[in-house]
Amino acid sequence: MKSRLIPYFAAALLLAAPTAWAAETLSLATWGTSSHPQVKEFTKPFMEAVEKNSNGALNFKYFPDDQMVKQNFVPNAVPAGTVDISLATLDSWAGRIPEVSVTVTPLWPLTMQETRDTMVPGSPLFEWFDREFQKAGVKILCIFDIGPPMVSTNFELKLPGDIKGKKIRATSKGHAELLKALDASPVVLSVGEVYQALQRGTVDGAVGGLQGMVGLKHFEVAKFAMASNGVLGTYIHAYVMNLKRFNALPKDQQAIIMKAAADARNLAQDAMINSYQQYLGVAQEKGMKVFALKKGSPEWTSWQSAAAGFNAAQKKSLSPELLKLISQ
Repeated sequence: MKSRLIPYFAAALLLAAPTAWAAETLSLATWGTSSHPQVKEFTKPFMEAVEKNSNGALNFKYFPDDQMVKQNFVPNAVPAGTVDISLATLDSWAGRIPEVSVTVTPLWPLTMQETRDTMVPGSPLFEWFDREFQKAGVKILCIFDIGPPMVSTNFELKLPGDIKGKKIRATSKGHAELLKALDASPVVLSVGEVYQALQRGTVDGAVGGLQGMVGLKHFEVAKFAMASNGVLGTYIHAYVMNLKRFNALPKDQQAIIMKAAADARNLAQDAMINSYQQYLGVAQEKGMKVFALKKGSPEWTSWQSAAAGFNAAQKKSLSPELLKLISQ
């Protein structure tokens, strides 16, 4: 009797094996500080939802805090397949997709809330970005706005003339062009290099996101901060995936990933919107003298005037399609 059961057990094992072997492990990388809402509020809900809704067919190997890729290396790492999914700054792709630099210029029209409401799959502006990124071998899973840049400095900054000749950290080549047009001397640095650069005086100031500035304790090495309120554009970030890896998955698994990314993105975007003033308060509590630009103020008008020539040149460089989309 025992010998007769053996073939049945063997057959059962063979039938069960393909399901286990079919499980896919996706690598997910983030950079900067894990306390940032774009990481803290996104990664865990996203991975848990994908694993649960795929019944374990998809799981993750997670590499936080620059372990796998640094911010400026993402445009090479994701298309090359070094990592499957990564946090990304859209403007860091300017070398491959020049028009994405519009996000870090005063031409960018959307507030954080408007980005939350409209920059979703199916919307014309989202689809434009996704189409361009797919040409570079990448699928955009979600897009969000971490807020207008802060400028951490060791000099008081209120007017564009205050940064003339100053060495200012830029996040990318595209963002550096705006700073250069404002007569600053831009230095492109990854987020993890900024603290030491400010500490050593390699730069006089650094442009970056508010949450990252606080999370990475720039208040320890910079005395002042200016909240730019849109005159320096904003930071549009995303989670992106290697296109070949995405397309190789079954359609139902693709849908699971996109749905999980959309839901986690909404959690992260809401957290960033709701905590923005709180982060400003923390910077002040830690000793930074914070100057917040207000729309319509004399300082605001000065920044707008200083960037007018740059804005006009940028408009000419944009495709009619993109220009129409950001003008609606």
